Amino acid sequence: MSMRDTGALRLQPNSETLVAETRPVLGLHDYGRLETAVFDHLDILSPMRPQVAALLAAARVVPSREVPGDTVTLGSIVRYRVDGDTLQRRILVLGREHAPNGQYVNVLTPVGLALIGRRSGETVTAARLDGGKLTIIIEGIDHQPEAELRARSGSDNDHGPEAA
Repeated sequence: MSMRDTGALRLQPNSETLVAETRPVLGLHDYGRLETAVFDHLDILSPMRPQVAALLAAARVVPSREVPGDTVTLGSIVRYRVDGDTLQRRILVLGREHAPNGQYVNVLTPVGLALIGRRSGETVTAARLDGGKLTIIIEGIDHQPEAELRARSGSDNDHGPEAA
């Protein structure tokens, strides 16, 4: 049963609700992983829980193979600037399995959550845990797993040996 089915984490729209043109795009796989992560990785009182729920409620969910190649997904290598500062290049990951050594940004942080589902060239705002705001400019995506899979398969109709 999903959060949408139970309503357990559903937030009411507010004045900052995303309009259709600026909605984040999530593949079904990333959507499911984020939905599960709320329960597996975040404490019930975590301030990130309602932020993840708001993203899931606002997102346009598509089959993973249909996520545009210029959209940030889990496993993407993304270049971005926070508040006009130095260019960052990180891999977007889920959970605590990666050490904070400067190579990764966790999707369960304000910056990571602001990146997922967004496109190269977009400017997004992230709510900091202290109530402030961060402005993030997505400069580019150097690697996206879904685009790599499409390139390797050579066709959207070829699902490989796993489809047999």
